[in-house]
Amino acid sequence: MTHTKAITRMHILFVVNVIIVVLAVFGYLYIQTLRVASLKPAEFILENLKVNPLEVEVGEPVSVSVNVTNIGDEAGNHTVTLIFDDEPVENRTVNLQGGESTILEFIVVAKAEGVHTVVIGNLTGRFHAKIPTLPEGLKFSNLIVSPYEVWPGESVKITAKVSNENAFPLNFTLYLEINGTRVESRKMQLSARESVDLQFIYTPEVEGIYRVKLGSVKGLFTVVPKGMHTISVTSMPLGVEFTLNGKTLKTPYSELVSVGLYTITMPKEHAPSRLEPTWQFRSWEDGSTTLTRTINVQEYTSITATYVIMRCCPALYVWNGTTYVYVTEVSDGTGYLGILDHFKEDGSMVFAYSYPWDYIKLNTNIKPGLNGFYDFLFIQSADEIFYIDSVSLIVVDHPEDVEVYSTKATYIYNLEEQGKIYTVGKNVFTPVSAVDGFGNDVLPLISSLDGIYTKGREFQWDILELNLGDLSRAEEIKLVVAGTIFYSPGDIQGAWAAKFMNQPGIKPFPPPFMEVKDENGNWVPVPESRQFPLCDVGTDIFVVNLTGLFPTNDYSLRIHTFFDTRFDFIGIDTTPQRNIIIREVKPIQAYLSQAFPTSSTSSGNFTKYGDVTELVLEADDIFVIGRQGDQLQVLFPTNLPPVPNGMKRSYFIFVSCWFKVKGLPYLSFTVEPLPFHKMSCFPYPSIETYPQDEAHINYLRNYNTRVIPVP
Repeated sequence: MTHTKAITRMHILFVVNVIIVVLAVFGYLYIQTLRVASLKPAEFILENLKVNPLEVEVGEPVSVSVNVTNIGDEAGNHTVTLIFDDEPVENRTVNLQGGESTILEFIVVAKAEGVHTVVIGNLTGRFHAKIPTLPEGLKFSNLIVSPYEVWPGESVKITAKVSNENAFPLNFTLYLEINGTRVESRKMQLSARESVDLQFIYTPEVEGIYRVKLGSVKGLFTVVPKGMHTISVTSMPLGVEFTLNGKTLKTPYSELVSVGLYTITMPKEHAPSRLEPTWQFRSWEDGSTTLTRTINVQEYTSITATYVIMRCCPALYVWNGTTYVYVTEVSDGTGYLGILDHFKEDGSMVFAYSYPWDYIKLNTNIKPGLNGFYDFLFIQSADEIFYIDSVSLIVVDHPEDVEVYSTKATYIYNLEEQGKIYTVGKNVFTPVSAVDGFGNDVLPLISSLDGIYTKGREFQWDILELNLGDLSRAEEIKLVVAGTIFYSPGDIQGAWAAKFMNQPGIKPFPPPFMEVKDENGNWVPVPESRQFPLCDVGTDIFVVNLTGLFPTNDYSLRIHTFFDTRFDFIGIDTTPQRNIIIREVKPIQAYLSQAFPTSSTSSGNFTKYGDVTELVLEADDIFVIGRQGDQLQVLFPTNLPPVPNGMKRSYFIFVSCWFKVKGLPYLSFTVEPLPFHKMSCFPYPSIETYPQDEAHINYLRNYNTRVIPVP
């Protein structure tokens, strides 16, 4: 009984425990269910959008950051999108536990100037991008992009120099830009007055034109198809027909061709039309003088053929340390022998005096030659006879803040101050207006020395009317002129002159002249001794002194020209004449030789080849007489005094030279009759004669022994 009760009690306890456990489990599960039912899902908020910096230069990086927080209880993923200037640019996905926070950072780069907007979610930020600026006082120079032409995948080397011209150091960032995009940056530190050579390497992959910018200097290069390169053929002047591998083309020519050998042939002469002068081939850009050359095109290849006008006068060349450089023609126009002034009523001709002097400024560097002297060449390319009487090197030391130019000459008029050297300020100003004879505004054409000329007319008057502005306070008025004359061939000039046989007293070739306005506003010519000179065949800069020529405060000026005169630049200088030092240097040696063979029909007793130094020392009617193909080399000593402090040195060549052209019906193409300085005209009347004293007779006997008979 007792045992049975015990079992029954144990059974009851077991059941109770089971019930308790079951209740506990169900309670736990119920509590957990309630807890799970109360958890918040993942929820994300964006806040604290930061943009740094708020102002940058175009191309500089900008940091954009935002806080992302999961405010829910559960973990979750969230994608953040950055919108830059209304365009989605980047997506980022983050995984955050409940209550967890993180910071996302993006980088954007503005490629244009202005205000730029960034948007993340409902947050908006802005920054300003400005055009990059470099510190004041930085100077960029010597930009070289090499090679100019490459194939895709080939590298280009870009070099330049940057200088700090300040008296203090500079820190800055320098960017290499290709086609407007910054492709490389470089942190720079330059001490005061320091200069550094820069080098960049860039490798393009796509064909096209690439524009390079480094600081303030710009360049470009081209990427062309593999296996090809450009060949470019040009000439001076343009429009010359040539052959390339037998195909006729015209300059300027440029074309992509397969790499390999190409044969180019230029013509000996180029004649645009019968009414224009004939040009003769002189040389290639490398100094070679053969008409045909073969080019191996393995890179961008550019060649240039240079022609000179075949029309008059010995051509002057100067040694610049590397080669002889063409300067201009000598005494072209003024030294012309046989200028027809007019016809008489009986049909006989009256001739003008030919002024032999030419005053030539050397606008190129002159350096001693291999012989240690300043070296000049006078080469007679045209079929003419020349008479060079005197050659001097004029050395002018002048203040650094001015330039120096000489006056020029003309025929018929005996101008004052021929060959006088004037100082000219560097701030020459242009006229208020410039109008040609057709009423065209030509001020843009004469405002800068750029090789762009006004149009000219031959055998009819042309007018250039200038308004020089208010010069009432100017003590000196100087016109600074750069111009040239295009002469037609002798046969055309002769045909023109023949038309005046029945017009006695009328000049077929009147010289240029100037007019100003009188008190009544009428145009009146200036005095003959102050008239406008002849321009050179080669463009030269010279001074015309206008001081005292204007009778009123109306500073209007007319320049009348009859030959084909074209102006490149005209300016006005009112600065007073400065103190200058002028030295005349005589030749130390002169040597006459043959530069090239000729088929000229000129005849007579020419000067023998060899040393002719004593013939060019003075203007004494003792000449070097030469013909087409002859060359006169003139050397000057270089042991000059040093340039004074605060001054610089300029050089002129003063030459006394006459020349005689072929084809004049009234003048034989022979050496005689000889010109001389005291003649009244040429040909001169029978009552005048070349000097017959002992010195001149000995000169004729001893020097003019190269006898060329009449063909």
